[in-house]
Amino acid sequence: MSARLNTTALAASGAIAGAIINALCFSIYLLARRPDPWMQLFLGSGPTVGGWMIGMAEGAAVFALGGVLIGSLYNRFTKSAA
Repeated sequence: MSARLNTTALAASGAIAGAIINALCFSIYLLARRPDPWMQLFLGSGPTVGGWMIGMAEGAAVFALGGVLIGSLYNRFTKSAA
């Protein structure tokens, strides 16, 4: 297989997905009027609008990094296998 993954596209889509997933999780706990246990994992994140923005930015960064790592590793392994 000679296909290569575009790491920039993976990073961008990962960042968007990470921000959306965090926003959905924060919204669910807001509607349930319960504290979000995941919010403690994000430095500076809290139950405010600014805290949400920080949490979504950190989630986007983590997912973008994951996309770059997956793309880089995949491209490296397919290159060596060919």
